[in-house]
Parts: sequence; structure tokens; C-alpha cells
Amino acid sequence: MSKRERQKQRREAKLAQQRAAQARARRARLLTFVVLGAVLAALVGAYVVQQQNQRNREAARLASVQEKLDELGCTEVQNLEDAGAGHLDGQSLAQQPPEALYPDRPATSGQHFGNWLMTGVYDELMDERALVHNLEHGYVLGYYTDAAPEDHVTAFKEYAQEQIDGKFPKIIVSPWDGELPDQANFAYVAWNHRQMCDEFDEDVFGVFIEDHHSGAGDAPPAEKGISPHLEEGGGTIDPGDEPFLLPPLGSQAPPDEGMDDGATDGTGEPPS
Repeated sequence: MSKRERQKQRREAKLAQQRAAQARARRARLLTFVVLGAVLAALVGAYVVQQQNQRNREAARLASVQEKLDELGCTEVQNLEDAGAGHLDGQSLAQQPPEALYPDRPATSGQHFGNWLMTGVYDELMDERALVHNLEHGYVLGYYTDAAPEDHVTAFKEYAQEQIDGKFPKIIVSPWDGELPDQANFAYVAWNHRQMCDEFDEDVFGVFIEDHHSGAGDAPPAEKGISPHLEEGGGTIDPGDEPFLLPPLGSQAPPDEGMDDGATDGTGEPPS
């Protein structure tokens, strides 16, 4: 074999090795794509199944809640007419207690005090005229009467605190002064929505929270996106362990007191 032939043979052998290596690389890439595609398909399938299971669980929960409303003495969620918003000055506060200001109570909208209350579960009475401002900010309110069973009130407060510490920080729970409509023991209130119950059930209250808390509810768009009020200042009042009752119900704020710094005028902006 001549030198030229040996060189040609070596070139051909080298080319054959290169082609074999390229073929192996193509097969490896193809296998990688197949495996990745299978993994992606499995992940998408698992996500779809998970979402469907979640929807099924939510549907079952809603159906369960609907079935036990009568048993718990609960009304359907009421959709009430929007009574507007706007702030009350000191003189208006002194002249208009909640029962004069809100013809249908617990109020789900309407004029209100220029400041609002801090998120919390309270053992003392909170002025409804301040709480309506919380409603405007996308809060859910929970009221209970003196006639409510003690163990139900305890469960109500504990569940509300769990939600506050979890995904739903815009919640306030406080006692209700007097009787609720239909002699109910519990009331769940959001902007333009309300539900009454004789007995507390965390599924019923939980569904109400999910449907009406913050961005999910019907509060004014410019207001319901405001961050939860978790500390005092900037318009937020911390009532502590004391009742918070404005004139003429109480004396926490003099009738001529204006809004604190940070209070909004119903449009999401500080007053001019």
C-alpha cells in the first residue's frame, strides 16, 4: 500500500469516527428532548389534575356550606345597595350615631369616620362608623352578640386570628351592641354584602372571607388595594384593649377632631 493510500485510509477512518461521534451526540440530544418532553408533560398533567382537584374540593366545600345554612341558622349572603362613602366631620359624628346614620345595620357601606381601625380580634365594642371605613379598604368584619354561645364565640375568634395570621389579614372581629337582624348571633360583613348566622361555622365564614376579602370583594377599586392596617399610624387607630366609641357614643375623639395624617378621602388619596 502506497503512502498516499495509507493517508487516505487514515482520513476515512477519522471521518468515520467523527460521524459515529456525531450520531451518538444526536441520539443523546434526542433522548434528552424525549425525557424532557415526558417530564414536562407529566408536570403539566399533574398541574391540571391538581387544579381540577382543587376546583372539585372548592365546589364540594361550597355545596357543603350551602347544604348546612339552614342547619346553622344562616341566611344566604345578601347583596345590599351601595350607600356611598365619604367622611363625617366632627359635628356630623356627634349628631349622627350609627343607628341614625345607617338605616340597615350592620352597615355595609355609607359615610364613615375619617380614620380606620387596626386589624384585630377585639373583645370590646368598636364604633361602626370607623369600621365602615375598614370595609371600604376591602376588610371583612365579623360581629357577635352577647347571646352567642361562648364556645362558638371562642371558635369564631380563634378562626379569625388564624386567617389574619395566614392569607387574609384584612379582618376585624368585635362584639355587636344589641341585637342583630333576625336575632342572629353572628354577622359577616363586607362592602355591600352581609350574612347572618345563629351558629358559627368556619366553612361558612371561610367562604365569605374568600369571596369578599380585599381584591376579591366589591369595595371601591381605588381603596380595596390598600395594604392591611397592621400597626398604628398613618390614619390607623389601635384601640388596644379598650372600647372605641366616638361621640355621641363615647369620647375617644372630640367632635372637632380631624383625620390623622395618612387618612384618605374615599378616593385612595389624602384629603386636600
